[in-house]
Amino acid sequence: MTTLPCSSPICTAQPNGWQQLSFTLTLPFHLDIGARLQWGEQIFAPWRIQGQHVDCLAMPHPQALDISAPILLIKQGQPLPHIDHSRLLLSGRDLGIADLLLAAQHLKPMAAHTLVLLQAEPFPFTPKPARFLVPELPALIASWSLLDDWGFANRLASDEDLPGCYPGNVAELINTYVNGQTKTFYNLMF
Repeated sequence: MTTLPCSSPICTAQPNGWQQLSFTLTLPFHLDIGARLQWGEQIFAPWRIQGQHVDCLAMPHPQALDISAPILLIKQGQPLPHIDHSRLLLSGRDLGIADLLLAAQHLKPMAAHTLVLLQAEPFPFTPKPARFLVPELPALIASWSLLDDWGFANRLASDEDLPGCYPGNVAELINTYVNGQTKTFYNLMF
């Protein structure tokens, strides 16, 4: 484990009990997609890195944060692979949603040719009606407005029977989507 050289972190509440940890690195340090950080007992995943500023997400956790604890890098990530494909499917579940967001920021030029599928129980956002049609999934209309703003068509899967969401897990939704397709696509799962 490596202690991150960073300023005092700030933790803010997100919808449905999720938390966002924000800090600024005080020395150069590289974080890749899939990195995991530990602050006290809580595990965080970076979802936005802008210069030396880092924002991370953590799933709901019953224990209080130990704000005096250092932030530790407990898992190295990996760089985003080179993607040269006309159609892209991104999927993320639970804390993998942070990894998906980090990847999506780099893949914005491909947004018009990408479908994003998400699952969490609960989501770190409030689902909204989708802005983009997905003809292959006409009954599903729930999406994440942040991804809509970035230009990505996206849909949600939930075991909690949320309105507009696929009633099951994201793997089943991918199988439903893939089985009905005649075109090939590159699939990145987080």
